[in-house]
Amino acid sequence: VSVDGAIILQLKDVLEQLKPQISKVAAYSPSTLISCLSKRGRWLLTRNEQDAQELFQLVSSILQTTRREASASLFNSQFLTQNAPLENSIVSTASSSTATCTASSAQPYNPLQGMAASRIACVKCGYTAAIRHFTFDNLSLSVPRKQATTIEECLSVYTVIDKLTDFKCRYCTVEATLARTKKDLAQATADLQLEAVQSSQKRIRKSKATIDQLTQQQESLENALATNPEAELEGIKMADPSPGVSTKQTMIARTPKILVLHLSRSIFLPSGDVVKNSAKVRVQPLLDISPFTTNGHINTNASKPISAPACPSPLFDDGALVDARKNNCLYRLSAIVLHVGGHDSGHYSAYRRVPCASESEGVDSDSAKRDISEKKETLADDGSRWFLLSDIRSVEVSLQTVLSSGDSYLLFYERL
Repeated sequence: VSVDGAIILQLKDVLEQLKPQISKVAAYSPSTLISCLSKRGRWLLTRNEQDAQELFQLVSSILQTTRREASASLFNSQFLTQNAPLENSIVSTASSSTATCTASSAQPYNPLQGMAASRIACVKCGYTAAIRHFTFDNLSLSVPRKQATTIEECLSVYTVIDKLTDFKCRYCTVEATLARTKKDLAQATADLQLEAVQSSQKRIRKSKATIDQLTQQQESLENALATNPEAELEGIKMADPSPGVSTKQTMIARTPKILVLHLSRSIFLPSGDVVKNSAKVRVQPLLDISPFTTNGHINTNASKPISAPACPSPLFDDGALVDARKNNCLYRLSAIVLHVGGHDSGHYSAYRRVPCASESEGVDSDSAKRDISEKKETLADDGSRWFLLSDIRSVEVSLQTVLSSGDSYLLFYERL
């Protein structure tokens, strides 16, 4: 068995141990899993505090390259039962800035994988480069430096339109090169008129060759500006204009089945020290990410969002909830990884949602996909149980206890 295969088998065993048990069982130590993981990351064996997100990304990357079948739920251990290597998904980006993920019939769907769209646009000329699409298995959100905030505010920071002052616009570069070429061509033409009277035939032929070359370059540059500024312009030395003002924005283009949010709490001080941002982050059992996703209509205006307004929606009513669910943008909280302590030390614990009996028996997925007219209250509190997991301690807690914790570091949501 390969190293990755051994990791998956051990991870499957850990998830089996974490299943609700009929009777009380002894504490379980995943020492074998840690030993296997250390072969991929030796930092796991040090006595220093480890980062939960780094561990998640390590495990996720192993699953991505070895997965065979993807279950509907992250907490269903059948997701980890197959481990034969597969090729990565092929992502094709259309010129209309829509993206689809095409995979062979043997390629399973990765429930952790979503797709984001990123746009950079020049404020000066208005040019927008091709919308870049990229896949993700978790989103790292910066936590605002304030006493209390919300997940929606963190997502707003992620999707905000940022101003760039060090980005060189390709259109402006080609335009500056064209202006320089026209100037050089005018000068060469004027010089040739003088040389026709004073210079030798050899010098005149050389000047004519220069004019022909500049004329061809001018035509190539004009064609690039008219059709595709990103085209490779061989043989042309591009100008180096000063960077102008551009804007950049990233939004979610395709929602994953399982949305993982990492709350980045590091604050870098001018002294070079790094401290933890201890802001309390309020979470809700339901999360509507519609305001942070593209809607199929792409806006190339540098001062406008790519699609929907990048701002959190108000508390949605049942009508908005139905729309969010239809658009695959409605999520229910499934687990939280908490961190208590400072930046370099502390303790990790977790809250985990255990579905009610009907859901765990497989009734939730397609059958109730259901009655999308379910009420907000029903979806938010469906009778599931919540447990706090901290080392060997496992106790049942209320949903209100989970929502009021505030020390979230990793959040796991399942799409409804």
